[in-house]
Amino acid sequence: MKKTLYTLLTGCALFLSTSIVAQTYEEIASMTLEDINILVATFGIPSNVFQAEYGVDVYRVTYEMPYLGETIEVSGAMFLPVGVPAECDLPVHTYMHGTIFERNQAPSFMPFEAMLGYLMCSPGYITLMPDYVGLGTSMLMHPYVQSKSEAESGIYLVEAAANLGDELGFAFNGEQFISGYSQGGHAAMAMAKEIQENWSESYEVKACAPMAGPYDMSGTQGPLSVAEEVYPYPAFFAYNVIGWNSYYGNIYEDLSEIFQEPYASMLPDLFDGETGPAEINGALPTLTSELLQPGVVEEILNDPEHPYMVAAFDNDVHNWVPNCHLQMYYCEADDVVYPENAMSAYNYMIQNGAENITVNNGGDLDHQGCAGPSIFGGLTWLDQFHVECDPESVYEYASGRIDWTVAPNPASNCQTTLLGIPSNTPWTVSDLAGRIISQGSSTTVDLGNTSGIYFIEVEGMGIKKVLN
Repeated sequence: MKKTLYTLLTGCALFLSTSIVAQTYEEIASMTLEDINILVATFGIPSNVFQAEYGVDVYRVTYEMPYLGETIEVSGAMFLPVGVPAECDLPVHTYMHGTIFERNQAPSFMPFEAMLGYLMCSPGYITLMPDYVGLGTSMLMHPYVQSKSEAESGIYLVEAAANLGDELGFAFNGEQFISGYSQGGHAAMAMAKEIQENWSESYEVKACAPMAGPYDMSGTQGPLSVAEEVYPYPAFFAYNVIGWNSYYGNIYEDLSEIFQEPYASMLPDLFDGETGPAEINGALPTLTSELLQPGVVEEILNDPEHPYMVAAFDNDVHNWVPNCHLQMYYCEADDVVYPENAMSAYNYMIQNGAENITVNNGGDLDHQGCAGPSIFGGLTWLDQFHVECDPESVYEYASGRIDWTVAPNPASNCQTTLLGIPSNTPWTVSDLAGRIISQGSSTTVDLGNTSGIYFIEVEGMGIKKVLN
């Protein structure tokens, strides 16, 4: 007997308006700065890793995107920081969510995973979370792990947000960041790839952090997932087969071609967008020999022209050469989305000339345990590439005055240099908790041996953020 072919696990409307290109938005939630700091404490995030800076308003955005030759309406969540200086344009962080089965567990319905949006937005980012096709307000079958629809759900949400800027009082600063975990890792990689290949005249991804995603569907995730006889999450293979068939239309004519009865007849009702994973898994057997028709696994794996394998090749997102900074996250004990996905992607990219590509090994954690450290680690990693807006420097630039800066940033060997300040000007270094770390008046600043985010205040000249 063999393990299933594909496995994956994740993981107050106040105002309504319509814009000229068929977006709508409604405010659905908000948190004050104090609320977000309480949320940070609830997540157990140390203050030297993260500190909220702004309150956040959340909107459900409905927007149009192309899908299978038609134009459809989908939804997503948009988090906006409150109280950012008017002079400052904002970076965009698109976060791609993990596997869900119920439409109302999508980000724009504010489930638990969407709470991450407050943390991603509060430092001063527009944070976007697409629901994907078939989830949120979309009533189609979700094409599970279908790279094109994942990517375009994110890109067209960015487009929709850009078109709402005048109405909601914000503007993009040109910095695009992308992250996501599990299915979201696959979707994040797909979105970055799609922007580079087909949207480069409109957007440029500055940094991308895909996490625990099945990037190599044809060569890694599919083949490795058939190595065992028993798999406790049969819902994922069924989701994959049904979802891909809804997109490609040729994997089966009848579910009984792949699944045994009575399960073949049960699956359409189980995948109705209202049934949760526990109920689906409880209704299906964990033995592959009981779930799948005899020989179907061998038939698929031994025939690269089999419609399932053709779809798998179509949804590989490991085989490209990113121009952006890209760091993949994985954990060694993940037996749901295999670590080899990250190494397959890394090896392909490096061998084909990619630069600024790294991998982060989270250690001996399973898929669920890997999520928190990866997501928060990725958030901090992405932030180092953001150029902080200083309202004073915006004014100084506009008026022809010379601004000062910090370089290198992140610091090198725990030291950085203040550029553009008069000699012997006093400065103070503080950490995220407001504690004074050091003071001085030379142009060289020693940040000490502790990694983290620090703030350098130069007397009479404002504050800069620096990473150590």
